[in-house]
Amino acid sequence: MPLQPHISLPCGVTIALWHLTEEEPALAACLPVEEAKRLAKEALSPKRFYERAATRLLLDSLEATRGAIVAHTAEGQPYLPGRPGHLSISHTRQWVTVAWHPSLPVGIDIERLGSQVERVAPRVLDPTELNAHNDSSQTHRLWLHLCWSAKEALFKAIPEAAIDFREHLHIAPPDTIEKEGIFTAAESRTPARRRYKIWYRTHAEWVMVCATPLP
Repeated sequence: MPLQPHISLPCGVTIALWHLTEEEPALAACLPVEEAKRLAKEALSPKRFYERAATRLLLDSLEATRGAIVAHTAEGQPYLPGRPGHLSISHTRQWVTVAWHPSLPVGIDIERLGSQVERVAPRVLDPTELNAHNDSSQTHRLWLHLCWSAKEALFKAIPEAAIDFREHLHIAPPDTIEKEGIFTAAESRTPARRRYKIWYRTHAEWVMVCATPLP
């Protein structure tokens, strides 16, 4: 089933996930009529249509965001005008996900497993992050993806501009990497220097990470 079971985290975040297996006409048929017409008028590329349509369907699958229209701040962060709460969106090829929290900033990132992250890792991870979990090449590769994805999620959760992934975002490696788990992170971009809880899940095709601030 394209719409995956919702994920409810103890911190109050709800995550919705869609696996894009439909052809474009089938996906369009799932949309409300007015939304399908609006997207058709925008002459989107197939990739953008799939992402926008799946995001709409994911929002409609959550009671708190059903029927809402997505807007973006000057920094590019999505929000729902006239609705309380905080929204984050991510997509990678055939997967689209949204995260919603009623009161706390939230950042979601889904990252497809591949070689690109390993190539850029030395530029965005500090030595402690870069050298963690290197007991095997498979574990180290998975960790690099989780660390990169965690920084992407933090970037979305922190309402500040000019964030440097290496200098301002600091990941505390967990003792072990499981299919699903939690570790922590901190930011040094703002005077608050807030700490964050990082939830993650691994999959044969991707890693998914969600960041929310700790009290």
